[in-house]
Amino acid sequence: MASVAPTILATSPEDYAERINKVKPFAKRLHIDVCDGVFIDAKTVGLSQVYDIDGVPFDLHLMMTHPESQVENICALRPSLVIVHYEAEADREALFRELQAAEIRVGLAINPETMIDQVRELLPQLDHLLVFTGTLGHNRGEFRADCLEKIGQARAINPNLEIAVDGGVDQETGRQAIAAGADLLDCGSFIHDAPDPEIAYVALEAIAEGAS
Repeated sequence: MASVAPTILATSPEDYAERINKVKPFAKRLHIDVCDGVFIDAKTVGLSQVYDIDGVPFDLHLMMTHPESQVENICALRPSLVIVHYEAEADREALFRELQAAEIRVGLAINPETMIDQVRELLPQLDHLLVFTGTLGHNRGEFRADCLEKIGQARAINPNLEIAVDGGVDQETGRQAIAAGADLLDCGSFIHDAPDPEIAYVALEAIAEGAS
């Protein structure tokens, strides 16, 4: 059964606190974005400003170059999963080794332009694949439905892979992603910008669980 993770993409500590507080009453899993302003032009709060909701597991999505240089700070946060980008300069092998030693799951994110054949050899090493379907580092991205075919392609290589979709997720696009085989819907603006974020979350959760 698939699930939903509200995303936290915040440009200031105040924005971060507002977004955390907005989803705190209902979130069962979080997806926290950290952008360094180098890998992409967007910049968010840094690792030192990240915190979670007590008792709620969170995924840490690092849109940054050389995340291995921050491995001690990353591990100190105790995320359940760390996702790095295939397209970013990084010593992935060293980072994954440190994370796995700390019993943190490892994931890879791929941009819309990156094909599964380019990451084929990496997939057996992963716990998680994030198929990006929107505009990296920005809320309210346009959904790229053509990226959904990557889900089945990746699953054929590693049947045990958890596969998430992130970017432009709402009720309609979420339904498409679940139909394509996604295990997780990472969702930002559809939840955060809703008149009632919990109602939006529950609607997506129903789709993820096959009840809608």
